[in-house]
Amino acid sequence: MTTHYNIQITETGTDLKVTYRDNKFKKLEHLRGKLDDAMLRQLGRIVPRLESSIEQFKTAYKDKVTYVKIEQQKSLYSMFLSEWYRFYNTYSEGIEPKFTGADGNALKSIIAHLKKLSSNNDTEALALFKVILDKWHTLAQFHQDNTDLKYINSKLNIILNAIKKQNNTFSGKSGGSVQL
Repeated sequence: MTTHYNIQITETGTDLKVTYRDNKFKKLEHLRGKLDDAMLRQLGRIVPRLESSIEQFKTAYKDKVTYVKIEQQKSLYSMFLSEWYRFYNTYSEGIEPKFTGADGNALKSIIAHLKKLSSNNDTEALALFKVILDKWHTLAQFHQDNTDLKYINSKLNIILNAIKKQNNTFSGKSGGSVQL
């Protein structure tokens, strides 16, 4: 897992961004502020080699250097992907899915279509995707046996129509309603 921290040297107002991957130092970037040769030679003193050492460095350099973890918000794509993984795991009986670039493209296509159906509202598109996955068990057995994203994308119209025939309506948070 990749994490990022902002490091600010209080005295000079210098901001740095440090990146860790799997707890190990990966990269250091100078964002703004003064950074001269003397500071460059001493930089290793304030940047921990391991992410797990950040708390010790916060204590050691209190009031001189601040360390702030950068929280990244999940993208719409990653939220859709998380939902599909959750769904896939319920049908696969513990088999890890193979995910390729073609699956990624299929998911992007599904997202685009569901956004169009939900008036370009990301929250409603995600909720609609959840409805489709939650109603999967009500589809014909042939569809139930095909949980691959490429299949879902290729049969999305058929799947939506099958769910619509069950008289399901999806109402989003923005007050809009998508009739399935």
